Amino acid sequence: MVLFSVTRLLFYLFNYTSFSTTSYAQLATIFLGGLRFDLTAVLYINSLYITVMLMPVNGRGHPVFRKIIDYLFFTTNAIALALNCIDIIYYRFTSTRTRVTVFEQFSGENNYLQLAYNMLVDYFYIVIIWLSLVALLIWVTKKIKVEIKTIDSTEAFLIQAFVFIVFIGLAIIGVRSGLPPKQDFPLAPSDAGQYVENPGDIVLVQNTPFTMMMSLNKPVYTRVTYYDSLTLERIYPVIKLPQDTAQFMPCNIVLIVVESLGREVVGAFNKNLDNGNYKGYTPFLDSLADHSYIFINSYANSRISIQGSPAVLASIPSLQGSFTMSNYSGNHINSLATELKKKGYHTSMFHGAPNGSLGLNAFAVQAGIEHYYGMNEYGNDDDYDGVWGIWDHLFLPYAINTMDSFRQPFLSEVFTVSSHHPYRIPADIKENIPEGKAEIHQSLGYADYSLREMFKTAKSKPWYKNTIFVITGDHSCTPYRPEYRTSVGTFTVPIIFFKPGEELVGEDTVVAQQIDIMPTLLSYLNYDQPYLAFGNDLFDPSTEKFAISYYGNAFQLVMGDWVLLYNLQKSVGLYNLRNDIQMRNNLVNTGLEIQSKMERKVKAIIQQFNNRMIDNKLRYME
Repeated sequence: MVLFSVTRLLFYLFNYTSFSTTSYAQLATIFLGGLRFDLTAVLYINSLYITVMLMPVNGRGHPVFRKIIDYLFFTTNAIALALNCIDIIYYRFTSTRTRVTVFEQFSGENNYLQLAYNMLVDYFYIVIIWLSLVALLIWVTKKIKVEIKTIDSTEAFLIQAFVFIVFIGLAIIGVRSGLPPKQDFPLAPSDAGQYVENPGDIVLVQNTPFTMMMSLNKPVYTRVTYYDSLTLERIYPVIKLPQDTAQFMPCNIVLIVVESLGREVVGAFNKNLDNGNYKGYTPFLDSLADHSYIFINSYANSRISIQGSPAVLASIPSLQGSFTMSNYSGNHINSLATELKKKGYHTSMFHGAPNGSLGLNAFAVQAGIEHYYGMNEYGNDDDYDGVWGIWDHLFLPYAINTMDSFRQPFLSEVFTVSSHHPYRIPADIKENIPEGKAEIHQSLGYADYSLREMFKTAKSKPWYKNTIFVITGDHSCTPYRPEYRTSVGTFTVPIIFFKPGEELVGEDTVVAQQIDIMPTLLSYLNYDQPYLAFGNDLFDPSTEKFAISYYGNAFQLVMGDWVLLYNLQKSVGLYNLRNDIQMRNNLVNTGLEIQSKMERKVKAIIQQFNNRMIDNKLRYME
């Protein structure tokens, strides 16, 4: 642990110019946060050593065994220290901690041994530093003599077995870096964001063995070249170069991401069901939709909660895996926050769960959000629902009241928590909400009630009329109706734009998706700076509307009335959603012209997405 901190200090000193704006107070937080990542890495690296040394069996004290186990300890930890030392220099070329994708990067090189030799010669002092650290490790270890006692009784066996079980249990907690609800996922590289103020400092919190191990068995995107650069930009441009010379409109923006809010449960999005008699389970959203601009053919780019915010806030879909949990989670990105901060916006995120849940506070930093408000900031654990966080009907008004203290204009994302299994609802509210036909329906009815309370509070604020509210789900809910039990139906969410007054009112049937929210808002505000987005402006009739997702082992592209399933080698499904909503009649390879058009589009999407992930080009760079 000490040597890991030493390599972190060397990483900082050798790359000081990259962190020159980081204060000493911030550095102290970074180094303390780094201990959490170091502990996880050290436990991973030494898991075999720990297990063997603690097993309640005789023979561990034999000189030959001790020699073998010592070499295991020295070798594994020397490799870990080497990875940290290599990144002291290699960071200058990548601006991120090394992941297993480095092998993909050099897979096409025939002279990688020569490249490695040149690096060793040019940076020989790093080799000397590494050898010194390993020598210190060996010297200190040799000074520590541990006698392994023979197990000569049942009592001795039981004691050692107890120690073994307890320590292994503690090691598992250490590897996860906590237990639910405080740590609902194993520690991920993106969690480093919660210890920094500047996204560029995330690499200081991390260590390279950790990022290498966490990137194992994670999606590694394949570089593809279906089209030359000019053709690619014609089919699917992702760099947005606004030409509008209209004056920028500094409206406040509140993004509301509702847990598990599927399109199926909102009556306003299903007027064609049950011969026009379908009511849904969200009466408030239905009433709000009458005064909003809604996209009734709308989709998520995500299937789990941690994928929702990158899509909504940064126009990054999750294809073949979650962006924040992928090998590319350390990539530099632009977002609504990074762009609107250029116009003087105050930026914030609200999530009523325990701080660290879903890694949202870490992603907030990466996305350029200045202030995060979670359960800690709420400050009253008596309002905890016992599972996920603060009750929505209490936290959402709190978020609005907190926004009241912000300077204008501001951007805030609010992420709800309660409409999630086990679907708890406060007893005094539950009796007033219809049960529905599935357990989640009443829970989403409670989320709708909470939104009503939120807007009731918002209406009293002086900034309310100058605010655009965008409401969507982080992902869809478990489908109940047969129309939604398809690969397309599992990605359906509502997308609602509401601005008090009659300026934004209407119903649109174009295909819309979560990653369209960022470019649509920036265009609506007459934003005049270039940026990168994988989605499009929904109000621009010149852009080709689509929705992209990843289902099973295939990319799923929706365009107009059609959906195409493509598995990187060939199209495996083509369905007409207007005539075949339950996707029973596969029309792939039947000679339809739409298939060729959609194949061109999906290949362009894959090429832009994969190659930009690999090359760390997820933002506009001149």
